[in-house]
Order: sequence, then C-alpha cells, then structure tokens
Amino acid sequence: MGTYKVGIIGCGGIAREHARAYGKIQNVKLVAGAELDPERREKFAKDLGLANSYENYQDMLEKESLDIVSVCTWPKTHCDAVTKSAQSGCKGIMCEKPMATNLGEADQMIKACKENNVRLAIGHHHRFDPQLAKAKELINEKVIGDVVLLWGHCSLDLLNNGSHVVDMINFLNNDQQADWVMGQIDTRNMRKGYVNHPDMFAEDMAMGRICYKNGVRATVELGEFAPQDWQFHIFGTDGIMDVNRPGSPALRFMSANTNGWTVPELKPCDPRVDEMVELIKAIEEKREHISSGQIGRNGLEIIMAVFESSRTRRLVNFPLDVKENPLEAMMKGEN
Repeated sequence: MGTYKVGIIGCGGIAREHARAYGKIQNVKLVAGAELDPERREKFAKDLGLANSYENYQDMLEKESLDIVSVCTWPKTHCDAVTKSAQSGCKGIMCEKPMATNLGEADQMIKACKENNVRLAIGHHHRFDPQLAKAKELINEKVIGDVVLLWGHCSLDLLNNGSHVVDMINFLNNDQQADWVMGQIDTRNMRKGYVNHPDMFAEDMAMGRICYKNGVRATVELGEFAPQDWQFHIFGTDGIMDVNRPGSPALRFMSANTNGWTVPELKPCDPRVDEMVELIKAIEEKREHISSGQIGRNGLEIIMAVFESSRTRRLVNFPLDVKENPLEAMMKGEN
C-alpha cells in the first residue's frame, strides 16, 4: 500500500507523542487533528504543519479520507471516538489507555471494529520496551524455571498507571486468561479528576491478587502506599528476575544455573514507533495487533474485577459479568 493518512482525535501531550512516532515512519503522513480547545488545536496544527484541523472530530472523520485514527482524548470519550472512527472507513485505530472506563464500553468498541473490519490497538506501548520484551523471551526459555508469581507496582491509580502494570503482567504471562481475582481498594479521599483523568473517579490505593488459568499468580499494587517505582519482580521455581529495579540494570535475573546476577544485552528501540509500525503490519497482514482491543479488554476486566471484589467483599470468578464500573458505583454510594 502507499502512504497511510493519519488523523488524531485530541491534541494534548500524548497526541504529540503519537505524532512524533508517526513522523518517524516512512509511509505514514499525519494530515489532520481534532480538538475542542481552540488554542491547543491551533498550536498543534501550526507546530505539526497540518493543513486541516477540526473542532469536532466527526467533521474530521467525514471530510478526511483517513487510514489510521489515533484516539488521544480522556478515557470516558474513548468508546464514542473509537466507535465513530470504526464506522468512518478507516483501517486501523490506536486508542490510548485505558481502553475504556467499563467493560460495556470495551465490548461496544470491539464490536464496532469487528463489524467494520478495523484493526483496533490499545496504547500499551510498554509491550515494546526492550527490557520487558526480553524478560518475556527469557521467561519462555525458562531461565528461572516455571513462573510461580509476578509482582508489579507503581504510583497513581489502577485505571491510570495501573492499566500498564496489569497489561505488563498479562504480557509476561503470555496473555493467559485470568481465572479469579481478589482485590481491595482505599477511597478515603473520594478523588475525582485525579492527575490526567479529570473525568473519572480514582482510588487512593489498590491491591489485587490474580490467579491465571495456567496456575501462575500475580499481585498488583498501585497508589499512595504502593512502592512508587514502575517495577516488576518475577519469581520462578529456579530463580528470580527483576525489571526496572532502581539503581540496577533495566533487567537482571538469577537462577540455580548462574553465578549471581546475569544482565542480558538489550536492543535499543522506540516503543512508540514500534507500536505504530505493528498497527500497520496488522492492517496489511489482516491480523490482530499484539495489543489488540481484546487484549486491552482482558486487562480492563482484571481492573474491574479488583473494584468488584472490593465492592462485594468476595473473590470474583471470571468471566466478570459486571458491565459498569464498580468503583464509580462505590463512589456514588450505589449498591
């Protein structure tokens, strides 16, 4: 195929990251952007040399013949933007994380893309981080034996940084299906409009225990009292592995067959560029992106299950049958 024409919905900071990545791909051209805020819209268009920019993204979808659409708006608008983009005739959509704010929205997005033969990708670009890609490779080579436990943690809330933490644990476990989840959250400050999700509620602290169908277990910690570093620990039957440990190499492992810590060689890359290149390949090869809509939904289901477990004070079996957001229900005082 020739040049892929791209339009971006939402022209904030993350949109500039998308634009930067598209600009590094030879057969891709960013042709338009859509943004409600006039000052931000005009600056984005000027800085990137766009011939056209729009206040209403539906106008952009109707007037521009786009091959790829990037959705870089606030989470509660993702469902509508992805659905309308899928119906506009584009071939691929890159939607920022979190995919949606509840499973009902996620299902609508997946359905719209399937019905219109559109490749939907969710912006979990850390799947392309050299240390995490290599960690998965080494796990599959069983350099630490069979994985028993994965532990990931970071700052902020589950639908913010936590969407990356959960996605990376799924990724390191080869996207196995979850079997059950137990979770607890702290909502003492009743936060809404927290950090970069101004249209959502956010918990102060969250902990989740995940059991996957292959027997692997995982723990996620997010929030005020969680270890604040974006970090993963993998425990196997014959050793341990650390990813992003402060003051250490980005990846290291130790096993019964090593003399202390081993530091693998990593190949530098640009994860943002790689996720866009992967979308083009998925379109051309008529296959799913490695961070597809369904993969994004799998992570979202785990997050919703942590909320539901805390709300109902019980273990939650999969599949989760709650289509709304249990955290929202708790914050609003609903049963």
